[in-house]
Amino acid sequence: MSQLEDKVRRAAYTYVCHVKSTELKLPFDDLWAAICPAQPKPKSPDWPVSVSSGLLIGMRADNEFVDALCRKYEID
Repeated sequence: MSQLEDKVRRAAYTYVCHVKSTELKLPFDDLWAAICPAQPKPKSPDWPVSVSSGLLIGMRADNEFVDALCRKYEID
């Protein structure tokens, strides 16, 4: 996997955790630990959840991995 692909996947996981942690009313850090326990925890985004959701919509249109991740975690 290229560095760019790795960064895209990490960003997608970060945005998914941002959206789902807000939806489920769980701390971002706790959800990250549940979804990506082997990965270093990123800082929670400091923008509104709607921004992360919008970024995922744009990313999933051209990326099968991001689309599958959004379907798995039920993000529209």
